[in-house]
Amino acid sequence: MAAAVCGCRSFSLEGPAPFSDGQPVMANPLPVAPLDRMVVMDEVSDELDNYFRISREERVRLVDGLMTEGWIETHQQIGSTYLEPWRRDSSPGFERAHATLQTVRRFAKTRIIPTADGYLIDLRVFKELEDRPDPEHSPVSSRQFRHDNSLDIDREDLLLVQPNQGWIPMGRDVTLEQTILRNIQERLQNCQESQ
Repeated sequence: MAAAVCGCRSFSLEGPAPFSDGQPVMANPLPVAPLDRMVVMDEVSDELDNYFRISREERVRLVDGLMTEGWIETHQQIGSTYLEPWRRDSSPGFERAHATLQTVRRFAKTRIIPTADGYLIDLRVFKELEDRPDPEHSPVSSRQFRHDNSLDIDREDLLLVQPNQGWIPMGRDVTLEQTILRNIQERLQNCQESQ
C-alpha cells in the first residue's frame, strides 16, 4: 500500500548518502594541530572506546629523535539495533535498520601519523555481514549424512574454523567514521584551547 501511495521509486535498496546529516565532510586522514603525543593518543583512544572495545594499541613514541606511528585496533562488535538505543556504533537511519534486520559487525583500525605540522588521524571502520549456510532455527541441519560411500569422515579440515569464516566484508562505514572524526576534532580543539 505504501508503494502505491508513494510510488516504487521512493524505496531504495541502496544506503543513504553518507553525509546526509548536514554536517561538513571531515577529511580522512584528519589533520590535527601539534599537541603532546600522549594527549592525542589519549583523546583518540577515549573516543574510540565510546563505540568499540580496544583490542591493541601502540602509542606514538619518540625513538632516536624520530616520532613513530601510533595505531589502535578494536574488537569486532555486533552492530546495535533499534532495540539498543544506548549503543552508538550504528548510525541512525539505514545503518541501524540494516543492523536490526541483519547481523552486521563492525571494527575500527586507526593510525596516528606524526607530520611536520601536527598529526594525521587515519580512521577506518569496517563492516561485515554474517553469512549463514542455513536459516538459524531451521529444523533441517546443514550436515546431512550421505548413504553412499562418498563420506570422508577422516578429513581434519572439517574441524578447523577460519577466524572470519561466515562473515562477508561490506567495505567501510563512512558515516560512523565521520561521526568519530568530528568528535575527535572537537576534543583536540578543546585540548588546544585549554593549553
